[in-house]
Amino acid sequence: MVSPNTIIDLWADLHHQKQESWLPVLSGSMIPLLQIGDDVLVQSVSPNSIRPGNIIVFKSRDKLIVHRVIRRYDNGSPAFLQKGDSTTTAEIIRGEDVIGKVIAVRKGSRIIRLNDGIWKVINCALTLFSSSVYHLNPENPFLKKIAKFFFQRTRSLFNHLTQKLS
Repeated sequence: MVSPNTIIDLWADLHHQKQESWLPVLSGSMIPLLQIGDDVLVQSVSPNSIRPGNIIVFKSRDKLIVHRVIRRYDNGSPAFLQKGDSTTTAEIIRGEDVIGKVIAVRKGSRIIRLNDGIWKVINCALTLFSSSVYHLNPENPFLKKIAKFFFQRTRSLFNHLTQKLS
């Protein structure tokens, strides 16, 4: 039996050889942009080129995670504060754990390039929202209600735009 870490390491090695690889989304932590069953196109990049707002793939214990960078730290080697768009907590990861940056999303037969046209604007709005949710301290019940309201509105708007642009 092959361990999950071995599979992750093999995928990462293959990915770095190819420079771009598709990876399936297996969790809902990045809803509304990424749904379970979508695929993301991951491009190999240097951790030095990662900026807030980028969606990255990184190694964490025995799995690969797709989350958004909401802050960058430069203390010798880069580190990143990352979180899922639909979560309220964030964690710092080391630059050496970054596999690559998400540059496109495949939803069924449709491919969305995150830095093109309206999708660049949507991605920026989701970055602002995701970062705000984290910094508003969602443990406060009132702020938690506000965050939930905005998350629901953002999700509804995103779904409406996705259907309209299909």
